[in-house]
Amino acid sequence: MKRVLLFSLLAVLAIFLVSCGGAARGEKAELTWYFIGNGPQKDVDKVQDAVDKYIQSKGLNATVKLVCFDWGAYDSKMQTIIASGEPFDICFTAVWTNNYRNNAGRGAFLPLNDLLTKYAPKTKAALGDAFLAGSTIDGVSYAIPANKEKAHNWGFIVRKDLVAKYKMDLSGVKKLEDLEPFLKTIKASEPGMYPLEACVGESPRFLLDFDKLVDDDIPVSLYSDNRDSKVVFEFEAPETMALYKTMHKFYEAGYVRKDAATITDFNADEKAGLIFAAAKSLKPGKDAEMTNQTGQQWMQIDITPPVMSNRETTGSMQAISRTSKHPEIAMQFLEMFNTDKFLNNLINFGIEGSHYVKVADNVIKAGPQNDQYNPQTGWMFGNQFINYLWSNEDPQKWDKFLAYNKAALPLKSLGFSFDPTPVKTQIATAKNLWKEFTPSLETGTVDPAKVIPQAIAKYKAVGIMDVKAEVQKQYDAWLAKQKS
Repeated sequence: MKRVLLFSLLAVLAIFLVSCGGAARGEKAELTWYFIGNGPQKDVDKVQDAVDKYIQSKGLNATVKLVCFDWGAYDSKMQTIIASGEPFDICFTAVWTNNYRNNAGRGAFLPLNDLLTKYAPKTKAALGDAFLAGSTIDGVSYAIPANKEKAHNWGFIVRKDLVAKYKMDLSGVKKLEDLEPFLKTIKASEPGMYPLEACVGESPRFLLDFDKLVDDDIPVSLYSDNRDSKVVFEFEAPETMALYKTMHKFYEAGYVRKDAATITDFNADEKAGLIFAAAKSLKPGKDAEMTNQTGQQWMQIDITPPVMSNRETTGSMQAISRTSKHPEIAMQFLEMFNTDKFLNNLINFGIEGSHYVKVADNVIKAGPQNDQYNPQTGWMFGNQFINYLWSNEDPQKWDKFLAYNKAALPLKSLGFSFDPTPVKTQIATAKNLWKEFTPSLETGTVDPAKVIPQAIAKYKAVGIMDVKAEVQKQYDAWLAKQKS
C-alpha cells in the first residue's frame, strides 16, 4: 500500500510539473513582448539584461525579450505573427492597431478576468472596475488598459520656434480652416518643409472625433457630444465632406506632401524637422512629450473638448497571447511592471547614468547614451503615474492628468461593446473600402465632391447600412438595459 501510495503521489507531482510548464521545473520562463514604437533600440540587450536581473531578484523566475516594431510596420507584423501561431507572451493592442476586438474575437488573446484577480490585484484596483468594464467584451477582459489619461481631445501640435520666428498669433485658431494663413507663411518662407502633416492613418481627419462603435476603420459612429443616440454613417455626415474639402484645398495649395497617400510613418518627417503643424490626440503636456520624442520644439492648440470614450479604455492595452507558454508568469510580470517604479522606468527610459540622468527624485534628463535607448512610448506602457518626468515637463503633469480625467465628458456609449457576428461579412468588405478611399481623402489627394459620392455608393452596395442598423439595434438594447 505504501508503494502504491508513493507511486500515486509521484504521478500527481509529475502531472503538476508538466501542466505548469518549464518554469515550474526550475527553468526560467522566457517571455516575449511585442510593442509599437520607434523601432528596435540599439541598447535593448543591455536593458533586457537589467530587467532580467531585477525581476529575478524579486522572485520572478523569468527573462523578458523586448521587441519593438516601428509605427508603419507594427500592424502587419503582428497579424503575420498571430496568423502563424508563433508562440509569444505579451503584445500591445488597441482599437487602432493590432485590432483588439478582432484578435479577441478570433481567440488570439487569453481571457484575463481570473488572471487579473489572482496575479494582478494592484493593477486591477488602480484601473478601477468602471474603466476596466469599458474594455471588456461581453464582460470578459482580453487585455489590460494603460493607466494614464482616461479621456482625449483633438487639436494641433505646431512648431514653437517657427511660431516665434514669424510672430504668429495662434489665439484665433479654433478649427482646421483657421490654420490656412500660417500654413501659407511656412510654404512661402520655409522651402523643403511640409506645412501640414497628413499621411495614411495620421491626419486632420481625427478632428471629426466621431465616437466609433465598431472599429476605427468602420465609419459607423455617434457624435461625441451626447447629443442623441442616433448612429450615423460618417461619409454622409456634412462635417466629413467639409473637412475633406478643406484638406483637398490645402493639398492643392502645396501644404501637404504630394505622396502623402502612400506614407504610413509620420515620425520620420517630425524628427527631421519637416513638419510645421500636425493634428494630434492631445492631453496635458503633449507638447513637451513630443518635444522629447522628436527633438523639435512644439506647442499645442486644443480644438475639441475632452471626452471619455471607449477609445480610452481600448486605445492602449497589453494582451497575453493564446500561444503563451507561461500566461500566469506573464501576468505576474505585468503586475510588477505596473506597480514597481524601478522596473517601470527601466523599461521606459533605460539605464540610469547611461540612457538618462536624474536631476531630482522624479525628474530626469537625457544621458550620454540616450540615443541608444529611448523608445518614447510611456503612454502605452502600463501605469504612467509612476513614470519619471523629463526636465522640460510640467512638474504638475500627473495632477493635471487627474484633473483632465475629472473634467472630461463621459460619453453615453462608455462600456458598449458591439457584437459583429450578425454582419461580419459586411464589415469585412467595408474594411477593404476604408483602405480604398480614406488614405486619399484624409490626405487631400482627391476631390471629395467627386469621391465621397462614389464611396457612399460602394459602401451601401456592400451592406454598410445593414451594419449601421445592427449597431443601432444593439446600442438601443444596451441603453435600455442601462436604464433598467
